[in-house]
Amino acid sequence: MPSRKLFCVNDPTHAGFGWAAESRFLHLRKYDTRGNTTAQWTFPVADSAPGELTCDICGGQVYVAGLHAADAGEVMACDFLGRCRAAPADANLGRLDALAARLADIPFPVERARLAPAVAALLEAVASDPEASAIVGKYKLEEIFSK
Repeated sequence: MPSRKLFCVNDPTHAGFGWAAESRFLHLRKYDTRGNTTAQWTFPVADSAPGELTCDICGGQVYVAGLHAADAGEVMACDFLGRCRAAPADANLGRLDALAARLADIPFPVERARLAPAVAALLEAVASDPEASAIVGKYKLEEIFSK
């Protein structure tokens, strides 16, 4: 199973993501779960959508695997016109914490079985990041979803 990079906090099985840049025009990029750009376009829409990655299916926040807070300090995202904005990388770890808490609280075995492949991909994606692995370990996701 290929390792994923993007995970919706509301439901890690969601596969469509979009990034909107804050500017006079709304620049949108669409991503697949591996972080590859699948489409990009520009709308004449003013004063909407802050520049952050969101789930296309439910509009939820997204955890991006592989961004190391200790290394980067800030994560940079740029729109089509080269305007860039930074966001604290630890906010990404906060989204992982929210995702892990939701996954740990799922009481239904059928729902756990449905999410198991996405959780396996999440565990694989965070394996090389000590901070992310600590968050996942805190909620014992590997034990919960290996049953």
